[in-house]
Amino acid sequence: MPSLYADVALPVPVHRTFTYLIPEEFRDRAQPGCRVLVPFGRLTHTGVIVALNDRTDVKGVKPIRDALDVVPTFPSDLLALTRWLAEYYVAPWGEALRAATPQGLAIESAKVVALNAEVAIDVDELKRLGKQQRKVLEALQKDSPLPLKTLRTKTGIATIASAVTSLETRGWVTVKDTLRRPTASVKRLPCVTFSEAGWKELEEVRGSGTVPRALRSLDRLSTVIARGAEPLALSTAAESSGVSQATIRKLAAAGRLLIEQRESIRDPFNIPAEPPTVFIPTPHQAKAIAALYKALDDRSFRTFLLYGITGSGKTLVYIEAIRRALQQNRTAIVLVPEIALTPQTVRRFRSHFGDLVAVMHSQLSVGERYDTWRRAREGRARIVIGPRSAVFAPLPDLGLVVVDEEHDSSYKQYDPSPRYQGRDTAIVRGKQANAVVLLGSATPSVESFWNANSGKYKLLELPDRIDTARLPAVELVDMTVERKKRYEELKRQVKEKGTEFPKRLSPMSISSRLKEEIDKRLEKKEGVILLQNRRGFAHVIECLECGYTEKCVNCDVTMTYHLRTDDLHCHYCGSRRPAATACPKCLSGELRKLSFGTQQVYEELANVFPTAKILRMDRDTTRRKGSHEVLLRKFGAGDADILLGTQMVSKGLDFPRVTLVGVIAAETQLMLPDFRSAERTFQMLTQVAGRAGRSALQGEVIIQTHQPDHYSLRHAVTHDFRSFYAEELKYRMELRYPPVSRIVLIEATGGKEDQVRRASETIAKKLRSQKGDGSCEILGPADPPIPRLRNQYRKHIVIKNDKKLDPSAEKLRKLIAPLLEDTSALRGPKTVRITIDVDPHGMM
Repeated sequence: MPSLYADVALPVPVHRTFTYLIPEEFRDRAQPGCRVLVPFGRLTHTGVIVALNDRTDVKGVKPIRDALDVVPTFPSDLLALTRWLAEYYVAPWGEALRAATPQGLAIESAKVVALNAEVAIDVDELKRLGKQQRKVLEALQKDSPLPLKTLRTKTGIATIASAVTSLETRGWVTVKDTLRRPTASVKRLPCVTFSEAGWKELEEVRGSGTVPRALRSLDRLSTVIARGAEPLALSTAAESSGVSQATIRKLAAAGRLLIEQRESIRDPFNIPAEPPTVFIPTPHQAKAIAALYKALDDRSFRTFLLYGITGSGKTLVYIEAIRRALQQNRTAIVLVPEIALTPQTVRRFRSHFGDLVAVMHSQLSVGERYDTWRRAREGRARIVIGPRSAVFAPLPDLGLVVVDEEHDSSYKQYDPSPRYQGRDTAIVRGKQANAVVLLGSATPSVESFWNANSGKYKLLELPDRIDTARLPAVELVDMTVERKKRYEELKRQVKEKGTEFPKRLSPMSISSRLKEEIDKRLEKKEGVILLQNRRGFAHVIECLECGYTEKCVNCDVTMTYHLRTDDLHCHYCGSRRPAATACPKCLSGELRKLSFGTQQVYEELANVFPTAKILRMDRDTTRRKGSHEVLLRKFGAGDADILLGTQMVSKGLDFPRVTLVGVIAAETQLMLPDFRSAERTFQMLTQVAGRAGRSALQGEVIIQTHQPDHYSLRHAVTHDFRSFYAEELKYRMELRYPPVSRIVLIEATGGKEDQVRRASETIAKKLRSQKGDGSCEILGPADPPIPRLRNQYRKHIVIKNDKKLDPSAEKLRKLIAPLLEDTSALRGPKTVRITIDVDPHGMM
């Protein structure tokens, strides 16, 4: 029989596949999409067969060690999707396939390091050891054996392999490879039902008029287990009938009952579905639904952008589109940006579609994710809901992909590779499946609205709120004026009391206007949502008098203050200037960083409103599984008066009792050195404003800011997306930012600053050495806003790719290709890491 070879994609940072011989005993299980166990250097990896060949030019081909699948884990459509994803986002195909694999399925080998008890450590030689070797020995003396990855974490040594090898050569430690088996498996429960003989015996004794004592337990069980019914979980049968599990097992041993192991689905959202409300579409909803029905009936790929203001009923349009897809025996994926939104979304969809709905997200247990993945692959689940990774759900006959809040930056994967955009990946998946893709948002991304206006997407609009609800009134509070009011009030008090005037006013996060409105809501028992989008980085100098922040003259992005050098940096083009000692706009000397975290605001609220019940919703309070849902359920039930949180409170929440939304510091996003800062500010403010007045109660929004004249805030006050888009697009076109260009961010990181600098300069030189037609502009290398992170120095190179000159990005790929072919030579030492991020959503 002629030889058969497999091209295998492995989850390693190498941009190619590897060839292996398929032994005869595995041929019936070696198909594209099947997982295989293969040797790779000194390790064993789980790889995926992506192609079969009957010949190869590769010498010394190693055989596959095991074939793991009877049915391919990856059907042909997911192989095609992950291949596109790998090519577009410049990632190894194996890493793309790993992103699409449910956690717990892989079999991998791991190096385990242990002290060698048989060899004594020579004291004199120990003194001559380097610092890293001593650290390794100290860690192993406390705990041995340890996996190499754990040892690296405990010691903090990034290049730990050389230290371990040195100790292994001396015979002081041993290193072994161990296989880690899959942690995901099918959960099975004992289930019970009547045997035919048991049921006949019970009927006979009932016919005689008296049930003997020995069969009374069987009689009680007949009230919960019907004849011919599906087996019932043993624990449920015992609890419902009052018959002990031991007695049930005795009855089964006597042949009167049957006990068998049955699959049990782990479903964290197994909650009773509420009956669906009667839906009568508005004229605009009906028009959108009709357009979607037509596209679904045509069974051809089409992308729609559903632009509907907050509270306009976009979810109801999603539901009707899904209903049509199910009627055609097709399936649907629904992407949501935040895990926190998943429970609320699942409840609504389950009220319409019941158990056909399944959930995929990272906070589920390994078993829960595995069950969802199998239900989707086998067609038992017809609708999968989840964040960006749900785009890989192995649903057959895909008919519809919905991306809710399509503008949200949470759809972008940052680490690890592949750094894909979930929304754009969803569009490609829809195209490959001839499915309809529906993007929905009250604040569409500039790129999506550009595509809709250019005819690439079909625009659908919902301009009105449903059920006669009105958009909330929005008011801007100028915190510069507020500060002056406090100053004047303090002067009055000093004059009256004769006290000493303070040298500097202490900052306050709650204005008198916002305090006044919160007091009113507390009195009326209405809900309040407060947004403080404090991110972990805000090294921006701001004038407390007029709100001025310095911007780069070349790039028009906020400049970042560096304490060490006392100057301002642009983290796009690398330009610098001295930090001003007085405001260039109003000449005030009141320049400093102004930042309030949610914890600080929470403490201030507790002092100002001592009787109010306040919930805080941020990363610190939502780390535990299910914590999002617990907090939101408490607030929705009225167990708290104020919900304070970061941007997660601005997304998709629907509480009829909320009539006031407050934004603590609207300009937080504007301070960030990112060309998308104005867009994100407008989106965040419009979205959070939409949480108010979603019922008959009129809503109100108060936005506190030091920059009331910024166009993103002016248009957010009037809910005017189109005017904002027009101004933002003008700025983007002038500076050649997306959507008129693509951005690629290349980052070099490492523990030694000079190595990182040299690597980034070598890469930039290599890029600039290639002849081009001007379609690609190369900026940098420059320090990013955080030049050192977790003891790793960082340098950024930015490529702007003009879409008009390079519509297919072919020239861009050609420019980057040499970096993939010769990464080791370009980066220098192995301690320097190079990452490539296509279409980055942040430049931090």
